[in-house]
Amino acid sequence: MSKITLPGASRPAPLLVEAVEFRNVRYQQDMDALRHGGDQLGGYLVAVDPATGARLWMLKVYRVPPAPSPALPSFGLHFRRLTLLPERNALEIEDEVGGIYHVDLESRTSTWVSGPTSR
Repeated sequence: MSKITLPGASRPAPLLVEAVEFRNVRYQQDMDALRHGGDQLGGYLVAVDPATGARLWMLKVYRVPPAPSPALPSFGLHFRRLTLLPERNALEIEDEVGGIYHVDLESRTSTWVSGPTSR
């Protein structure tokens, strides 16, 4: 496992990663997780009812390391890619630094697959 390097203060805004719809549920990066019980910027997946827009559930896919100093702000760590793996009933998520995670949609669990990890 390689050490994770967080984006710096001059980093651009998070990528707009397109949502994935599967079996009448829309899965997307949760850019509003802090308002719904999340404890970090980035790293959350949310399942949404596409008909009503209601949040169905939220999952922390990966941990975002804290800022190196309490005096520095955390810029979060966001998704770079969100891909459906329909044959596995799963999603593959790549974070900004190249960590790959699989999310099992039935058990709502996340597993690190490859690349840098913050766990």
